[in-house]
Amino acid sequence: MIVFIDVLKKTGLRKSGFAEKILLSFAVRLFDVLPHRAALTLGALLGALLRVFARRKVDRAEARCVAALGVGVTPARAIVRASFVNMGKSAAEFARFGRLAPRLKSLFSIEGKERLDEVLARGKGAIFMAAHFDNWELAGARMAAEGYSVMPIYTPQRNGSGLNDLISARRAAMGMKMIPSEGFGLRELLRALRGGSIVIFMQDLDARKEGVVVPFLGLPASTATGLVKMHRKFGTPVVAVFPTRNPDGVHHTVHIGKVVSDLLDEDGSPFGTNMEKSLKMCNNILGEWVKSYPEQWMWLLDKWEFTRPF
Repeated sequence: MIVFIDVLKKTGLRKSGFAEKILLSFAVRLFDVLPHRAALTLGALLGALLRVFARRKVDRAEARCVAALGVGVTPARAIVRASFVNMGKSAAEFARFGRLAPRLKSLFSIEGKERLDEVLARGKGAIFMAAHFDNWELAGARMAAEGYSVMPIYTPQRNGSGLNDLISARRAAMGMKMIPSEGFGLRELLRALRGGSIVIFMQDLDARKEGVVVPFLGLPASTATGLVKMHRKFGTPVVAVFPTRNPDGVHHTVHIGKVVSDLLDEDGSPFGTNMEKSLKMCNNILGEWVKSYPEQWMWLLDKWEFTRPF
């Protein structure tokens, strides 16, 4: 739903909270009544519309894509365009979660589930190293539907349009307990890990002054240290997890990837021994997924804003 609020911002209607609420309510209702493929088509169109209105942000996203992937302007433009379309589809799916919930297992397959089960059998919970790929919200819901205790860490959105209420309600319906990134969140995080839950860290965000600067796709980026600190303190395994949209545009796959914390860094030391080298390992894995599925990563995010604003 953030997509639709951003459309309002770019059309100059941001000053009217009432207008935002009306558009948000209308979009949710419309997505909910449409057949699924029609809703995805409409979401794709609105994602493309956002790209038209957010020209300045698009130009910066394309510049990031050129610099990070080493591609020309034309391929970068196509990648960013596809990323906006995927955001629109994901927003449509998020809005109609109530209808999708009974079909979630058929819409999302899980690849590598046995790897996750082996990790959880160690009795220390798990940290998902995730990123803004495909529909990351519904991917978490899919894991919850499988019976796992899933707890994403989140930062509340502004609520002028009721957006935060909508997001909170949808996430609660998805069976996930949200852990705030501020206040008493750390206490909840520790309880979750001790209870054998899966905690989700979105590792592709700009950590600004709180992070450590290491390369991401060859460019220096401030990178969050939380998952390495949690592994050091509790020995909780860190697992790379990414959802992707299948070629049919409707179905998805949640990939349970490498157990990052079982790997050795470039000097042959265990993960967590050296913060900078451990974060480089994380960023290298994230970067490989971006290279493999560039159109499914949210290029609207500026991972490099603190170190190299585009």
